[in-house]
Amino acid sequence: MNSKNDEHRKEKRDIRAVFLVFSLFFSVIAWKNYPANISFALVGLVVLQVLTLTFKPVLLRPAFRVWMKVAHFIGQVNTQIILTLLFYLVFTPYGVVMRLFGRDAMKRKLKSTGTYWESFEFEGLKDRTRYEKQF
Repeated sequence: MNSKNDEHRKEKRDIRAVFLVFSLFFSVIAWKNYPANISFALVGLVVLQVLTLTFKPVLLRPAFRVWMKVAHFIGQVNTQIILTLLFYLVFTPYGVVMRLFGRDAMKRKLKSTGTYWESFEFEGLKDRTRYEKQF
């Protein structure tokens, strides 16, 4: 069980280090591009977060929960947008082109014949070694 706890500690330490690097990077950008009062506020927030993450990470749990709810909502919206774009920009034009050329990929139009069975011949199925060496 200790090895699992050690792994979690290392993972948390790595996350804190990455967060620290990103925070410092954006703090430097803010320091150079924004007025002094905004820069001081942003740097102060970064320092506060880094100290909290280092010494008492439990205090940031409510902020984490709020952040995850916002992230979930953003993910839902992005999913809907991406799927809608995919449907209207890929599948709909493909279907229109297929109809214009009269192609019925699902073979929905039934011919009036005695049987609707479609025979299928595959040469590889006759060879017994194909079954023994599947991969």
